[in-house]
Amino acid sequence: MKKVLEILSWFMLIALIVLLMAFSVKNQQLVECQKFEVMVASSENHFINDKMINELLSNINLHPLGKTRAEIAMDEIEKSIGNHPAIEQVNAYCDIAGNVSVEILQRNPIARVVTTNNSFYIDENGKRMPLSKVYTARRLVITGKVNFQEKGELFLLAKFINENPFWKAQIMQIHTEENGDLILIPRVGYQQIVFGKPINIATKFSKLKLFYEKGISERGWNNYSHINLKFKNQIVCTKNKKYGK
Repeated sequence: MKKVLEILSWFMLIALIVLLMAFSVKNQQLVECQKFEVMVASSENHFINDKMINELLSNINLHPLGKTRAEIAMDEIEKSIGNHPAIEQVNAYCDIAGNVSVEILQRNPIARVVTTNNSFYIDENGKRMPLSKVYTARRLVITGKVNFQEKGELFLLAKFINENPFWKAQIMQIHTEENGDLILIPRVGYQQIVFGKPINIATKFSKLKLFYEKGISERGWNNYSHINLKFKNQIVCTKNKKYGK
């Protein structure tokens, strides 16, 4: 008999816990959102801000303020914000008090393609990214006869430059010739760097770095008009007629 009473007591306790949880969940569904917070991850880019997100959700009647938890379409909020072309990742959630928070990670462009017919960014994942009307990212510029392919050789070259602090500071432009050869334009000096096809990238930059350290430093930045990296195991330079001796 005593054992039966213990079992019944346990069943009653479990039933009471379930009822309390159900009551709590029901009450939470009726709590109105009093605070909506947009948190954009710290970045050098400023494509997105909280005002833009508030306006976006208000325009499509998804803004959570004043709505109960049951009325807030959290999945739709995430989807709508995530559809913005400058957003890489979004996470929306509701706390126990009914308030909603959104965490946003922006896309990070590493280069900007500028052609007669089209202009766009290339992001760090090698994908095309449209330009923004509210913010312009100062990035490596790619011009000329650009044949862009996602995660292609041109992206790998831009990625290499972006990830190396020295080359990121030194190279400001890549120009694509009709034959597919690439010309690098540095920030310092008047020379053009004939890179050729975007292959053997690390090897070519190693040669150029050695030339900067051993060659240009002795003769001066403006002594050459062209520095050609296309040839294996050598660098061919053309003297600048204006500055050369």
